[in-house]
Amino acid sequence: MKKNLLLYVLMGLLSISCSSSPEVSLQVTNPLNQKRNDAIILLSRSEISRWIDIPADQLPVLKDRNGTYIPCQADDVNGDGQWDELFACISMEAKEQLKIVLGFLTPDDYPEFTSRTNLHLGDAKNNYQKLNSASRLEGISYHNYVDITEAAFQMEGAAWENDKVGFRNYMDQRNGMDIFGKITSSMVLDQVGKKGEPSYHEPGEWGMDVLKVGTSLGAGGIGYMYKDSLYRVGDSGSGSYEVIFEGPLRSRFDLNYTGWKVEEETLHVSHQIEIVAGRHFYQGLVSYSGTDESLKLVTGIVNMKSETLHVTKLNDQFTALISHDQQSEDGSFLAMALLVPTAFLVSTGETRKEGEGIIQTYYASLDASPDETLGYRFYSFWEKENSLWNSLEEVQSYLKNEAERLAQSVVYFNQQ
Repeated sequence: MKKNLLLYVLMGLLSISCSSSPEVSLQVTNPLNQKRNDAIILLSRSEISRWIDIPADQLPVLKDRNGTYIPCQADDVNGDGQWDELFACISMEAKEQLKIVLGFLTPDDYPEFTSRTNLHLGDAKNNYQKLNSASRLEGISYHNYVDITEAAFQMEGAAWENDKVGFRNYMDQRNGMDIFGKITSSMVLDQVGKKGEPSYHEPGEWGMDVLKVGTSLGAGGIGYMYKDSLYRVGDSGSGSYEVIFEGPLRSRFDLNYTGWKVEEETLHVSHQIEIVAGRHFYQGLVSYSGTDESLKLVTGIVNMKSETLHVTKLNDQFTALISHDQQSEDGSFLAMALLVPTAFLVSTGETRKEGEGIIQTYYASLDASPDETLGYRFYSFWEKENSLWNSLEEVQSYLKNEAERLAQSVVYFNQQ
């Protein structure tokens, strides 16, 4: 799941445009017998360099056969100041084949595309200035978290959104995940949660905070199972937030936890979070180090207002854990789902309802090993965003289509 490659791309004929920048023609095929909205094209720098000399100080860009730019972005994934991946979204009919052109532009000439993803961590003590990095708050009593964290960070922590849904992470040792239900495709979270603005706990023109998290794992929060006990990541030690890249179609940041103590072990955990345009999920990529022990990664869904966990094998590769009830804070239907790789799924279950630690949570336990990255997706479907989501069957159908898109994740390049 680390690479979300959803198209077969066949390399076409190399050509040189009338400008000094080289171009290469590609044939793009949707192999599925279903329409793909916002189908993803993901090309690495090393792949592109096998077909064409990459111009210095220029960025890759895609055009359709009419010369219209296809929404795309060039991302620096490893932070070395040089782009590593070209990411694009294009809608395709079932079994459709398209010819597109890969070229290059200077940063100043690169087209501006509509913003469909957004990251925001606002400094509440500095006029809500946007932060690209920050340290988590530490050593605070649970009962004081809200007031102290709200005074430090807009919305109590990092927020991320696309044109369908928004999320946030509490930047303290609760380390919970929350959901913003949206009824607009605009990017709105930069303005939400400021002093003097309407409360995001009440319905607004853009949507609202739809979830009560408490001390659960909320909307895909993480823990690890060690010696049959469940531990919340980040409830000790220190932590940080850092933007990796942010773009109109895809954005990614890292939540890092160091000095996290689990009994006699002291661990480091990296939790990268990515959101892409047009979809109802964020993707989590998690790894740990500092021990040779094999732990079990646990991610969950709050079940304060849900009576049933639906565990559905979507296809041979992916399994979904789904809750579907009138569990939004406004009483409307809200479905939440975890999509996990079946090969790593050890068990599903439910925590106790009361007590210390992680409670009121449906969870999936996944096999994990030191220094290896394990991925999952968390989905949110709010009835007010789309009335289809008051039907469990519609949610399950959507997730099955998602699993099929993921299953076709290999990209083939063949020179013609």
